Amino acid sequence: MTKRLVQRRTALLAAAGTVALLAVVAVPVAAGGNGNGKSNGNGKSNGNGKSNSNTNSNNRLLAAGTATERLGGGVQWHIQFQIHARNNGKSSKVSVQTPTSTFSYIGSVCSGSYTTAAGTTVYVVGRQTSFAGTGFDAPYYGYSIHKGGPMGADFSWVSSFASLAAAQAACANPAVSLPTPFALDAASVRFKV
Repeated sequence: MTKRLVQRRTALLAAAGTVALLAVVAVPVAAGGNGNGKSNGNGKSNGNGKSNSNTNSNNRLLAAGTATERLGGGVQWHIQFQIHARNNGKSSKVSVQTPTSTFSYIGSVCSGSYTTAAGTTVYVVGRQTSFAGTGFDAPYYGYSIHKGGPMGADFSWVSSFASLAAAQAACANPAVSLPTPFALDAASVRFKV
């Protein structure tokens, strides 16, 4: 009787261990992710605190750098940005300095690129993380930058969105919602699209 109980309990523990292993190996799909998380499932560590699991989030860098938009009348906006594909909300960042305010945001809603007859444009839309100054204060922003010209980029555009729904609508059609009409006075950009 005792032997049977031990065998049953051992079988239950083995089954529970299998379920636990499956839970560790399974990778949840975060909003904006592509669900391509992979693991080799060997459960081994290399001893430096890092796992041997192979995670491929397909979150490669699309473009990064700085740009100075010429808005007319001598007004300039200075933008620093880093835009990733299939953004997870942490790696895509945009910081903007205007004559009256500074603000930054992360690409928590969408990011990517599109190509038209005019060339390739890279874009990101996300939630504000900081704001100081006056004017242009919004909960969500978008940024698009066009690849081209001797500086690596020739046009860019900063958009503001009053709600998450408006930001998501912009993501549905970035070529229309995130235009790039402002010429750049200066830029230092690397595109990897």
